[in-house]
Amino acid sequence: MHTSYSALNTFRTCPLKYKFQAVDKIKPPLKPQQIFGSLIHATLKFIHSPGPRGFPEVEKALDYFSKNWKMENFPAEESQNYFREGIEIIQKYYQALGEEERQQTIALEHRFVIPIQKHTLGGFIDRIDHTATGFEIIDYKTDRKVPPQEKIDQDLQLSIYLKAFIHQWPSLFNRVKNTDKINLSLYYLRHGLKLSTTRAPSDLGRVESNILADIEKLSEAHAQNQFDPKINPLCDWCDYQKTCPMFSHKYKAPSSQPKEKEIQRIGQRFIQLKKEKREIEKEITEIGAQLSEYLEQEKLGQFFTEEGSILRQLRETYKYDSVEVARIFEKWKKDPYSVMKVDLTALNRFTKRLSPEQRRELASLRQPDKRSFFLTVKNK
Repeated sequence: MHTSYSALNTFRTCPLKYKFQAVDKIKPPLKPQQIFGSLIHATLKFIHSPGPRGFPEVEKALDYFSKNWKMENFPAEESQNYFREGIEIIQKYYQALGEEERQQTIALEHRFVIPIQKHTLGGFIDRIDHTATGFEIIDYKTDRKVPPQEKIDQDLQLSIYLKAFIHQWPSLFNRVKNTDKINLSLYYLRHGLKLSTTRAPSDLGRVESNILADIEKLSEAHAQNQFDPKINPLCDWCDYQKTCPMFSHKYKAPSSQPKEKEIQRIGQRFIQLKKEKREIEKEITEIGAQLSEYLEQEKLGQFFTEEGSILRQLRETYKYDSVEVARIFEKWKKDPYSVMKVDLTALNRFTKRLSPEQRRELASLRQPDKRSFFLTVKNK
């Protein structure tokens, strides 16, 4: 199977959106931010592409951007803002760009295909530079929000780019031999900020395993023709809401049928009750804390009112040393689960199948964890 990081990411986010895009080939109109991003990428490629007189100066780059700008691609109220942002990005980019840096570029918008066992994964790399210490792989971003460094350090797309570089340019990689000599950078153009990271060889092995697992899930979805919708934070910006069963009712024409009106009334009441429930639960928590504090201070176990009584009960939780649990399971010739953290629910179910002697031995490993109190109500 051949796929791409973008397709896998879409499938992981929402399988049904993947189906609309990759299987049904439904192509929604490009959004202004997508058109803007494509033109910025094209302009940066122009900046790094030398002509007969060398690399283009900033005026030439601004002229290229302006000539390829089409106002009709943007809402009237946003067009000027986008255009002004594009000019600022290009000027800021030139301020940070040295002539020597442009001489280092060895590839622009490079297309790659890499094997993932019996599958292949394709994509494009915006830019690759040969630096004084090794190489740098750069991906341009026009996002307004800059993620934390921790997210860059775990970015899957950058790991894929590194695998592609090693696979397609083994001779270049052999010059540096170490993956830590290859910087992986996300260049946030609106902010003029480049965030960089590296990968260890062991990281790439895990990346391939994760990608393979995703491809296998995708392949299985194709075989079964099963692409279920998944609610996620990007749903509000999805172009397929009208055909998605999770949102299609939102676009359904109002009906005058009695049943539809009744369902609307019930739905609104359900939402209202849920809101009231949250408020009630919040109030219960606040009042319960006050009652618990009073009962604790007065050393009372039960509190009486005209409506009934409130009982204060102790709840104790326990923890187990997972290494000791694994050891004792092996002694009993039971599966130790290779656990790093004991699942108490699973352990309690398992305990029911033990002999009394084994239960006592297991109980000896139990250690107090937390003590807390909860309130119960007894009505008159």
